[in-house]
Amino acid sequence: MSSVTVVGASGYLGSELLRILVNHPKVDKIVAVSRTYAGKPVSSLHKNLLGVLDQEFVDLDLDGIDTDVAFFAAPPGDWFAELPGVLDRGVKAITLGGKFRIKDATVDKEVYGGYENSALLSERVYGLPEIYRKEIKKARLVTNPGCYATSVILGIKPLVDYKNSLDLQKIAITSISGTSGAGATPTQDMHHSEVSGNVRPYKTTFHRHTPEIESILNESFEKLKISFVPVVADLKRGMVSSITLYSRGIDADLGRHYRNHYKGEPFVRITSDVPEMTNVVGSNYCDINAAYDPKIKRILVISSLDNLLKGGSGQAVQNMNVMMGFNEKEGLHLLGGHP
Repeated sequence: MSSVTVVGASGYLGSELLRILVNHPKVDKIVAVSRTYAGKPVSSLHKNLLGVLDQEFVDLDLDGIDTDVAFFAAPPGDWFAELPGVLDRGVKAITLGGKFRIKDATVDKEVYGGYENSALLSERVYGLPEIYRKEIKKARLVTNPGCYATSVILGIKPLVDYKNSLDLQKIAITSISGTSGAGATPTQDMHHSEVSGNVRPYKTTFHRHTPEIESILNESFEKLKISFVPVVADLKRGMVSSITLYSRGIDADLGRHYRNHYKGEPFVRITSDVPEMTNVVGSNYCDINAAYDPKIKRILVISSLDNLLKGGSGQAVQNMNVMMGFNEKEGLHLLGGHP
């Protein structure tokens, strides 16, 4: 059995971590950390956990973290500077924020400035098990990918076998996501009156997931560049990414190729039809469909996932399972609803 600490347990990602962990068969102790709600019952905020997790939130005490695993779902703050000490005490750490996702220290500082630790940046392992499972198994520090990045990287990665026939400088991506991706803190743009009945593209010239996506994919593709347009829609949760690539010609059944590439992966499903977001919301699955149109030599990949689960807390628990040597699916036997 194992014990876990969740720093930032009052936010949406923290809430989902708690919801998964209370049913995890290998977890027997959960410490829920929140400075704002310290001393109040967890279920007084996360009412879905009433009668399930009624213990109190505790204040942040970095020196007191002595669990097997610590999830950091809070923005960089005091915990960032003290993270080396936490790791040195033998605690395995998984961070869910943007810091550490981009391994290049210069780019990391440009995108996520304010907190620098080049030593940790060089040590961290990118927490996408479908690519880095071997490294995650041996890691003491894993950085969870962004939700957009997860959907796009999983959608494009199998095409590495055809990279010499692709126009790697012209990849267009549009990703539609629910409002929960903005976090639990209220903002004017995420006010119900602003979002209801609306579909809003944002950060259309630069989004911080762009260098993250390019840096990970270019470990295999080398010269790939993307045009990325994120869109927030009148949805609580869920994400669909439409990825368009062009080729000089591919003589292959892409559906079969994707199935072979992800054969044995527990949380990637290759669909014969265009993925529907409702089939993955509430689950840790990423559904992908890939098709090639020889008339215009276009590859269209559609990738769908739950931004709070496979794009967030579910993937974090998947990483914990790999790090701790558990069955990778432990605690993640979650299915989307129908209808």
